[in-house]
Amino acid sequence: MATTARGHIEQLPSGSFRVHVYAGTDPVTGRPRRLKQTCPDEASAAAALGRLLAQADSDHFPNRGATLGQALGKYLEVADLEVSTREAHEGYIRRTIGPVLGEVKIRKLGADSLDSLYTALKKCSRLCRRLPRTEHYAGGEHACDGRCGPLRDHRTTRPHECDGRCRPHVCRPMKPATILRIHSIISSALDLAVRYDWADRNVAKNASPPHPRKREPDPPSPDQAARLLNLVWAEDEEFGLYLWAAFTTGARRGEVSALRENRFDFTRQQVRLARNYLVKQGQHIEKAPKDGEGRVLSLDLLTCELFQERFRRRRSEARAVGVQVPEDAFAFSPDPAGREPWNPDTMTHRYRRYARRVGITSSLKELRHYSATQLLAAGTDLNTVAGRLGHAEGSTTLRFYAQFTRPADQRAAAVIPSQLDGLRKRERLRGLYDQHKSASGSDSLAALASVIGPQAGLEEDIALAWLTEFAAAD
Repeated sequence: MATTARGHIEQLPSGSFRVHVYAGTDPVTGRPRRLKQTCPDEASAAAALGRLLAQADSDHFPNRGATLGQALGKYLEVADLEVSTREAHEGYIRRTIGPVLGEVKIRKLGADSLDSLYTALKKCSRLCRRLPRTEHYAGGEHACDGRCGPLRDHRTTRPHECDGRCRPHVCRPMKPATILRIHSIISSALDLAVRYDWADRNVAKNASPPHPRKREPDPPSPDQAARLLNLVWAEDEEFGLYLWAAFTTGARRGEVSALRENRFDFTRQQVRLARNYLVKQGQHIEKAPKDGEGRVLSLDLLTCELFQERFRRRRSEARAVGVQVPEDAFAFSPDPAGREPWNPDTMTHRYRRYARRVGITSSLKELRHYSATQLLAAGTDLNTVAGRLGHAEGSTTLRFYAQFTRPADQRAAAVIPSQLDGLRKRERLRGLYDQHKSASGSDSLAALASVIGPQAGLEEDIALAWLTEFAAAD
């Protein structure tokens, strides 16, 4: 069998032949690059050896045996993702994509395999048909007892002692929007594989992920919002102001959490939403909001007074215990000096507890929808609402809140017909007036208005005003 200083062919126990070629080292990682290819006979292996050696000489050595798992790993390595987005992608890859398709070679992956995955996820988000029906309390060999039971849906992912809250598994379909996100991750990884010549085409483009239905916002009603604010303000004034800010500004929860005192301009009645605060995997992160540089929102006088009183009282309480509050203190903080903001997840859980007490079943995020729906229903133009929400384009706002622009659309529908109808009646009155120009004087015009006004479909006073205008023009 052919052998060179940089490559050789070996025969496998199956009778096939595998080609190995050394292609130098990776300049970034310092790891050796090795090209491999399996062939059915020695002749094709010899041809493959020459081809791989030529690729190594030209510094072109695609990994023809790369798996989808390798492509996903490379995608996470090079993709420019936000912290929260990266964490979500890693979770989908770890829990769903990797266990099923991670070891499949990209060149053997077909659109049918992806469609099968999506079909299975529509039935059960845990892909339970791939799991044993009995869940064992130990991984090694053991004698089963009462601790080995049916597959369960655990109350937490952390190590724990199961109790009545860990119930036998019930299949729950994955939401179409989540399946579409998984498809997007796979497609992005395969696009990368095509660019690296690991694959000839992206088979995900031929797959058929589900199309999610448009999500309908479910904000609380104004009456529910009032009851919620009254309840919270009576028990937790700081959280009441947090909810007030979320209701009135439409800001994201991380943007409200990241508010600092020095970003309020009470003279101009404005606040700048410049940062977004989040906690991921124990990391406390302040980053730019989704709209990039942030935005300045106008505030009403009452909101300014509430925040001014909040900041004044905090400084007074801090001085009483010898604490100095800095100018850039966080507006909402468990620290008397405002050095650290509340964890956004804490505010979400706190909201859920209060909301349930007044019959609200939606999440904290729906307060953002409340702001949008109330503004649109009141006739505020779409661009203004999009600007307050931090949407880059009005189309984003329209996609989620189109139904709430109906009142404004109905008012718009009446503008042109009303205008044309008025002009039509005016012209009709002018034609009738031209037929009665012999009449003159205010008394005669009033009498004329009572006669020809109804013929033009006008009230007498409106007809008289227009007739007076016509007479003055003559």
